[in-house]
Amino acid sequence: MATLEALKARDKAARPPYQPYGAALKLMTCRNREVLLSGPSGTGKSMGCLQKIDLAASQTPIRAAIVRKLRTALTQAAMVTFSEKVLPAPPNAIWFHHEDQEYRYPNGSKVVVAGLDDPRKVLSTDFDLIYVQEATEVEEQDWQILLTRLRNNALSYQQLLADCNPSYPNHWLKVRCDNGLTTMLESYHEDNPALYDHAKQVWTPFGREYLKTLDSLTGYLHKRLRQGQWVAAEGMFFPEWDPEQHLVEPFEIPDDWPRWISVDYGFAVPFCALWFARDPETRVVYVYRELYGPGLRDEQQADLIKTRNEDDRILQLTVDPSMFNSRTEQKRPSIAQVYADRGLARLTQQGIFPGQNNRKQGWAIVRRALAHDENPPRVRFLKGLCPNLERELPALVRDPLDPEDTQQQSKSKEVSDHACDALRYGLATEALPPPPQAVRAIFG
Repeated sequence: MATLEALKARDKAARPPYQPYGAALKLMTCRNREVLLSGPSGTGKSMGCLQKIDLAASQTPIRAAIVRKLRTALTQAAMVTFSEKVLPAPPNAIWFHHEDQEYRYPNGSKVVVAGLDDPRKVLSTDFDLIYVQEATEVEEQDWQILLTRLRNNALSYQQLLADCNPSYPNHWLKVRCDNGLTTMLESYHEDNPALYDHAKQVWTPFGREYLKTLDSLTGYLHKRLRQGQWVAAEGMFFPEWDPEQHLVEPFEIPDDWPRWISVDYGFAVPFCALWFARDPETRVVYVYRELYGPGLRDEQQADLIKTRNEDDRILQLTVDPSMFNSRTEQKRPSIAQVYADRGLARLTQQGIFPGQNNRKQGWAIVRRALAHDENPPRVRFLKGLCPNLERELPALVRDPLDPEDTQQQSKSKEVSDHACDALRYGLATEALPPPPQAVRAIFG
C-alpha cells in the first residue's frame, strides 16, 4: 500500500503547477457576465474553465456549478479532469459528496455538479459562477435560465462561463457572441501546454501526434476541430443558403404589397408564425416578421398573432394542416376554429387555410426560392427580424434514409425545424394554386 508521502511525491511529479496561456489566461481576469471559450479540439478550454472555478472557490467561500446538458456526460468528462488534474491531492484533497452531488472546500465553498436533464439542483440555488461544458449542446432557453441563478454575490462579479468546439455559423451561441451579449475568447492549440512547450517554443511529442490525428479529419470536422471555424455541416439540407444573398437590411414594406401569414403549430415544442410580403414587380418574397415560442395555448397564439400583426392587411392565414383536426375526445373545437373565433378569420381577406402537407414537394419549393445560381433568390429575409428562421435554415441536414427530406431527430433529440416548417407552408401557399373554396370553412 502506497504511503502518504509516496502519494504526495507522485502527485507533485505528475501534476506541475497550472500555467494558463492564450484564451485560458484571458479567462482568469475576465469579469464579463457571459464568456465563452471557443476553439478547436484539445486546446485546453475545459481545463481553463475548471481551473478558474477552483481558484475562485479556494480564495472565497462561493457557490459554483459545473453543468452539462446531460448529467451522465459529466461523470467521465469534467469530473475526471476536475478531480484528477485540478483539485489538490491528499492530504489536502477536496472530496465529492455523492448524496448532495457537490464538492466541498474547507473554506465553505461548494461546487455543485448538475445536468440540465434534471435541473432542480441548479434552479433551486443561487450561484456566483456557473460553468457549462460543451455549451453548444444546450438550448438558449437553458442558458437564459442559468443566467437568472447568478445572484449569490459572494464574488464582486457573477459569471456564466462555458466552452465549446465550433458548430454551425448561425448557432444561437455564436449569434449571442456576434451581438455582443456573450464574450467569445478564441482558443488555439498553442494555448495547451500539453501540446505546445512554451519554454522551448516547440510542439511536444504528444502535441505532434495529436495534431496528426486532427489533420487526418476531412470536411467540416477538419474546419471545426482542427481550424476552429464555425461552419455548416456536410449534408446541409439547403446548401443554397447564403446570408450575403438572403439577408437584407430591414425596410418598410409598402402598403400595397400582398401579405400573408403561415403558422407551424406547437405547444410543448415552439410554435412559429411568419409574415410574408411579395414585391408585385419583381415577385421577390420577403419574410419580415416572426413569432416563436413554446408553452403557448391556442388562444394565446391567436391573440399574439393579432397583436403583432398591427394594421397589416393580410390576404390569407395558412396553418399547419393538423390544426384542422377535430378534437371530439376533448370536446373542444379544432385549433383552426379557435384561431378563427379569436378574430384571425376576420383579420384576413380570404380566410384560414390548411398548409400544403407534402413535405418533399414543400422543401423543393423552398429550395427553388433560395436558389441563386442563375438569378437572385426569390425569397429574402429581413435581417434580425426572423432570428429563429435564420438559425434553423443552415442547421437542417438531410435524412440519411431519405435524402429528399430533413432529418427529424439527431441523437434521439428532436431537431429544431419549426420556423422552417412555417416557411415551407408560407412559400407553398404562394407557389401552389389556392385550395377549393369549401376547405376554408372546415375547422373540424
